[in-house]
Amino acid sequence: MPITPKAFYMIRHGQTTANAQRFYSGNMDVPLTEKGCWQAEQARAIINLLDKRPKTIVHSHLSRAKETAQIINYDMQLTMHETPLLGEHNFGDWQGQSWDSVQSAVKNTTDPPNGETHDKFRQRVKEGINYALTLESPVLIVCHGGIFRAFRKLYGQQDMPTVKNCKLYHFEPDTIQNDFPWKINLIE
Repeated sequence: MPITPKAFYMIRHGQTTANAQRFYSGNMDVPLTEKGCWQAEQARAIINLLDKRPKTIVHSHLSRAKETAQIINYDMQLTMHETPLLGEHNFGDWQGQSWDSVQSAVKNTTDPPNGETHDKFRQRVKEGINYALTLESPVLIVCHGGIFRAFRKLYGQQDMPTVKNCKLYHFEPDTIQNDFPWKINLIE
C-alpha cells in the first residue's frame, strides 16, 4: 500500500545531546539541548504564521520528538498523538557510536548489526505516515532524520539533502511526477 496522497507537514526534532556530541542515537532516548529547545521555539513562530496551520500533531515516542512537539504546540494547543511507528531507525550495535565510525555504513544502507533492517524500517515509516494521515489534516509529523530518508527511499529516491534540526517541510502530492509523486518545500 502506498502512502496516502494527502498534504502534510514534517519536521525533525531539535538538536539533541547526541547531535551535539556527534554520535548515533538511533532509537535510544536522548534529550534536547538548550539549542534544541530554542530551535523548536523558532519553528513554533514559523508555524504560527502559516496560512494553513496544522490541526493535529503526531510525534514519535522518543522524548526528543515529543518535547519538540510540545514546544511547537504551546500556542496552538492541538491534539497530539504519539506513535513508535515514527521512531528513529534502531541502529542496534551502532547506537552510541561516533558518526565518523559508522557514517559510511549507514550511507551505504548496510543493515546495522542487531538492529532494524532498512527494509523493516521503511515499512514501519510507511505505516507511521499512513497512520498520521488518517488524522485531522493538515497533520504535522514531528520525527527524526531517518524518517525523511526512509520516505524518499520508499520511492527509490536518493536521500534528501541533510535535514537540519527543526526545519519545517511541506509535503504535497504531485500527480505530474511519476518517479517521486511529492513536492517537498522547505518553509522558512
